[in-house]
Amino acid sequence: MRMPRPATAVLATALGFAGILVTAPVAGAAAQAGCQYKVVWPTAGVYENPNPNSVVVKTKYAGDIVGASTCEGASYNEYGYVLVTTDAAADGRGWVREGAVVPV
Repeated sequence: MRMPRPATAVLATALGFAGILVTAPVAGAAAQAGCQYKVVWPTAGVYENPNPNSVVVKTKYAGDIVGASTCEGASYNEYGYVLVTTDAAADGRGWVREGAVVPV
């Protein structure tokens, strides 16, 4: 039996306060895929490591959708980065400047 969204949210909140781990149903395919972002800069580098001096392994363009199955962030000095999946990185994990993207 499916519960209406408001009932699910109330139940999840109540159980969360009780210390029980709860996962709520997700709204759409993008949410199911993990953390997804849309590139808003004209071009955005995908770095091997979350560091402005790291090698750029790929370039993404405005409107491209990037992301990963897990939500991770990192910072280097004043720069923030979000994790993206890419075959171009040695470990399959690339990093994009957080200012270059918005959540989808």
